[in-house]
Parts: sequence; C-alpha cells; structure tokens
Amino acid sequence: MKKALVLVGGGRAHVEVLRQLAVKPLTDIDIALFDPSPSVWQSGMLPGVIAGHYAANDAKVNLWALCQRARVRFFEAPILAVNGENQRIESGFGERHRFDILSLDIGGVTKALPTAPGAYVVSTRPIEPLLSAITEFESVRSAALIVRVIGGGATAVEIALALAWRWRDAKNRRVSIVCDALLLSEFPPAARRLALRACQRHGVTVRENSPVRQIDPTRLRLENGNLIDTQLTILATGYSPRPLLEKSVLTKTDEGCVAVDAQLQCLRLPGVFAAGDCADIAGLKVPKASVFTDRQGALLAANLLAALQGHPLLSYQHSPRALRFLTLGDRRALVTRGNLVLAGGWAWNMKDARERKWLRRYSFE
Repeated sequence: MKKALVLVGGGRAHVEVLRQLAVKPLTDIDIALFDPSPSVWQSGMLPGVIAGHYAANDAKVNLWALCQRARVRFFEAPILAVNGENQRIESGFGERHRFDILSLDIGGVTKALPTAPGAYVVSTRPIEPLLSAITEFESVRSAALIVRVIGGGATAVEIALALAWRWRDAKNRRVSIVCDALLLSEFPPAARRLALRACQRHGVTVRENSPVRQIDPTRLRLENGNLIDTQLTILATGYSPRPLLEKSVLTKTDEGCVAVDAQLQCLRLPGVFAAGDCADIAGLKVPKASVFTDRQGALLAANLLAALQGHPLLSYQHSPRALRFLTLGDRRALVTRGNLVLAGGWAWNMKDARERKWLRRYSFE
C-alpha cells in the first residue's frame, strides 16, 4: 500500500508544497488536499481588492489547477475531525481517510464579540462575506452609511483605509476604527504615527482605548458605558482557531493554535505537521503575517517529504527583521524592518510587485 500524505487546508504554506510537488511530482505516494474552496487568496492584495486597485479574480490562485499539476487529489470539502492517534480524518461528506503523514494549514477565523440579534456584523476572515456585505450596502443604501472597524492591528487599518479610498467621492459614508488599546501597538511608534496621518488624510476617525462590550443592531456598547452609532460593523479583532482545532486532540497553545516544534511537527503527534496561522512554534513568537507563512512553506515541503522517506528534518530559522508592508488606502504603503519605518508610493509599488510575483509563481505563468 502506498504511503498517504493528507494536506488539510489551502493556505500559503500548502500552496508552496503543491508548487514543489508540481515541479517534481511524487508517483509513489498518495497525496490529497482538502479545502472547501477551489482557490486561495493572495492575502496581501485583499485591501487592494476592497479599495478597487485589483479585481477579485486577479488576487487568487486556482488551487484545483495547482493540484492537477502536482498530481494531488483535490477534495472540495471541509474536514470535520482529526484523529491523530488512529491516523484518520473525517470530511464534510462523512468520509474517513487514512494518512501516514498529516499537514494542517487552515488559517483561522476572527475573534468574535458579543452580538445582539439584528446587528449586521461581518469579519475579515473569511474575506468573501466581507466583500459581499460591502457590495450589498453599496447597492441598497444610498443614504448615509456608518461603518465601524473594530480592531487595532494592521488588518483593521488596511480595511478601514481601503473602504475610505473606495468611497472617497461619497460624502455620506463614514468609516472609523474602534480599538481597545493604541492603534498598531505591536508596530514601531513611527508606523503608528504614519497610519494615524493616513487615517486623517482619508477621513477615517480613530477611537483608541475603547474596548467594545457588545454589538447592538444600531450601536456599539463600550466597556465604559458609552454608545457609538453603527450600521455595518467589521471585526478585525485578531486570530481565533477554527472549530476543527478546538475539537481535535492535538497539543495546543493558549491561543488554540497547534503547538509545533522547530520542524513544524505537532509536539504530541510526530506524524502531524502544521504551519501558517494555525500553528505556533514552541519558544518563538512569530507574528501571524504572510511573510512568515511563506518562509514556513518551503521548510514544510522539505520536511513532509523527509518524514515520508525517514530522513532527518530541518528546523525553522526565524528572521524577525523581515520586511512587513501595510497599505494606506491609496497607492501608498508603509514598510517596516525591525524599528525602521518608511512610507510612500514606492513602497506600494514594491509590495505590488512582490505580490504579483507570488501569483505568477503559483499560477505557473
């Protein structure tokens, strides 16, 4: 019987695994990938899709086509359960599949907040409901529209500024950010100053140190008792694990991520690997950003093959000084490397070039 490698999730690390398999297919191993979507987003381009700089289809990689090239069976289905000890998974179709090696790259969802019935709330993860909500509100609301983005990280800033740029000619649409601490508190102070300046330039109001207790149909209830009007509320409140991880018997961190070693193996089950946002490497604090997921992808591909062949595994080498980009609504961006922060149109052009190169790499253009 052939050894079986099962990939759960079409995240960026698994996309790199598929690319390497497409370059050098493995004919003696049965490989399958499970994901409920036939395509994967270039996540760095999503604010540009919202702002109108890119068409939605231009920011995706065809996951099914990539699997075909890699000679990997693709199942357009979610996975409901993982049994690492018995080496089985259960798909959304009720089927059970055996594996010798399992790899998880399923990302996560956005942290929820208490929400009253009737409130219109969408999250930034997954992205499709957010894009649909934006289009729906544009089509049915010609009067004033109040949008509140809850969160203080890079995602909240990028989404709010993208919406402000998208609606730059609409005087009756207001976008604001509500965060429970300081904006971009995990970034260098210069990044925060530049982001606040961009918000002021585009008419995005920022309300800091204002944690939200509950979302009602027409207002936000803050912890201090204040009320803020809202019509569309967007959650950019950080990572939360998918239900699959909550139900799986795997070693998990306090955030609910799979706890892995430097070789990206689950601490409790050596035959199970995990990468990307759904994994935390023991002893390292790796931000949940695509630049670090991409670096894990090449290592994951090498270690999955090594595990199947009984060869030694390689270790992840973290580089905290990697370039990180944050778009500023228009065709400008800021870029950070360590404590160095720069911004301008050239940064957006650099980011755009890198993301288009990523798409070409996985579309085999």
